[in-house]
Amino acid sequence: MASASEIPSFEKCQLKATTVRERNELMFNNEILSDVHFMVGKDKVRIPGHKYVLAISSPVFFAMFYGRMAEQGSDVAVSDSEVECFMELLRFIYTDEAILTLDNALGVLYLAEKYMLPVLAAKCINYVEASLNPENVLTVLSHARYLGKEELQKRCWEVIDTYTTQVLESEAFLELEIETLSLLVQRNTISVKEIQMFKAINSWSENECLRQGIKPISDNKRAVSSQAMKFIRFPLMTPLEFADEVARSGMLSYEETTNIFLYFFSTRETELQFSKIPRKPRETLLKKTLRCSRFKSCCGNDWFCDTRKCDALKFMVNRSVHIKGIAVYGASKLEGDYTASVQLLKQTKVLADGERIFSSGTSALLHDVLFDRPYLVDKNEVYTINLMLQGPCSQSGRDGFSSVETEGVTFTFIEYTSPNGTSASAGQIPEIIFQL
Repeated sequence: MASASEIPSFEKCQLKATTVRERNELMFNNEILSDVHFMVGKDKVRIPGHKYVLAISSPVFFAMFYGRMAEQGSDVAVSDSEVECFMELLRFIYTDEAILTLDNALGVLYLAEKYMLPVLAAKCINYVEASLNPENVLTVLSHARYLGKEELQKRCWEVIDTYTTQVLESEAFLELEIETLSLLVQRNTISVKEIQMFKAINSWSENECLRQGIKPISDNKRAVSSQAMKFIRFPLMTPLEFADEVARSGMLSYEETTNIFLYFFSTRETELQFSKIPRKPRETLLKKTLRCSRFKSCCGNDWFCDTRKCDALKFMVNRSVHIKGIAVYGASKLEGDYTASVQLLKQTKVLADGERIFSSGTSALLHDVLFDRPYLVDKNEVYTINLMLQGPCSQSGRDGFSSVETEGVTFTFIEYTSPNGTSASAGQIPEIIFQL
């Protein structure tokens, strides 16, 4: 029950609330008029609620409070959620907003599914997809599999395929459950050498033994990882890799080890239980390289290449694509050597970079500068390309398009003048190179 001192204060706030949303927001996490309390988390933190507001938002809450099997008590235990996540669930119910972070988004997604709030679930999925990276993708994948979110799983696998090495080196890999680990090792489109995969499984096995409270000896490590180990393609290793790492580890049986050595060195055909079919990394399966050209014409005027100032471009796409790099203009009037460094950023975070040194004559209009590997960018998110170009004055573009459609992909360029002068309408970075 609210104290007497709280009531006048509440009345003042009421007078300032001019919309239904503002009035509902007043009741969020408010003891005044509350008729239910949630005991949340292992510490059973007590959070107030209002049955009517909750019931008109969620079919689950409606059944819980007003259905035939309605709970009679005023306290509801919520042991499967952290306090922060449950608070954001309630915030959404009361205000249509939720403060999502990398730490709480998956927990809020779980609650949105549990209490049948599809709009909130969609918000969580969009946030998680936009935040995917090699460090968190396995954690997201595990949750997506648990919740049966197939599209989110697909998005996770795309990141894993592209950044397999970084994924295997992430902390989340060591905590992976065996079922998801097995799916990863089976995958034909991951981009990793088999020896790297074996080393990662070996580390995972040691960690799993410690988690189960058993000694991390070879027999135990093989026992806990056998479901995944059988999908490593040992015949694709070099004999030296297999001898130094696998044979010495004791993770394979004597018969398995002998058969693989026979496969390497015997002139007779050896029957193997391990696949010898090479993987086909995702980037090799991508469609042809495409180019988004953003200028109507090229201007012969000199464009000053200043290593103290970057040319930059901000853009969005209407569907997810893999950005491979950019094309830059070459020499304007004097031939010369150029050093080009390019970065792809989301806000201030560098997602990919690349560098190229090239010579340019006045007849060579464009030169490609590529990232180390294609980088997947999300639809409807703002990205920045930074270019540092050192060399003689270059040519430049003019009459830039505000948007360009190429093979069904629409690039929208955001008006922004970079330190060295490039903008959506003029300057450097005439093309963005990408794949679907």
